[in-house]
Amino acid sequence: MKKIMGESVAISLAVKRAVRYDIIQSILRHYECPPSCQSHCCSKGQIHMFEDELKVLSSLDPARAGKICNDATSPSLYLMQAPCSFLNDTGRCHVYERRPTVCGLYPFKVNTSGSTIGLQPCPVGFLIIRDFASWVIDTLSKSDISSGERSRLIGEWQKNVESYELELSEFHSKPVLLEMQIPYEDLEMLSMFLASRKLPAEN
Repeated sequence: MKKIMGESVAISLAVKRAVRYDIIQSILRHYECPPSCQSHCCSKGQIHMFEDELKVLSSLDPARAGKICNDATSPSLYLMQAPCSFLNDTGRCHVYERRPTVCGLYPFKVNTSGSTIGLQPCPVGFLIIRDFASWVIDTLSKSDISSGERSRLIGEWQKNVESYELELSEFHSKPVLLEMQIPYEDLEMLSMFLASRKLPAEN
């Protein structure tokens, strides 16, 4: 059993490294879920977790963890059916500091591309999308490409933001959302861009 748990921990740590979990945490620190969100991701979506994460939740509250079961499609994963039983009376996470990896990533979502990570346009996700577009547009405005190409690309990104704003307006009713795909290599630059906006202006 100890060996199996060790393997589970190793797998979850490897996944966190692969999806740049620490960088995503540094990005998410700049945002806060608004009260209007109503914990949609926790109350409507399925939550997958690794065995070591299941053990943590079971040790914190065995009764609440009773809703977690094996995922029939992925034997190495466990599944919490919606709504999450670890939500408190106000709809917030009861085990936030010990939440599973997938919860810590949201609104970022792992896909099978291996080179990008999805970003859902929930209330927080849209703010990140808007800021990511701001960083791209800022980068384009300083690039040495032709002015015509620069204007075209900036216009495309502005239209992208508008399309994701429409997705946000339908977030609570639409079964499938259009996700922005962000290259892993751009996550650190986005984190640095967000941090730079918090720096005091130079005299």
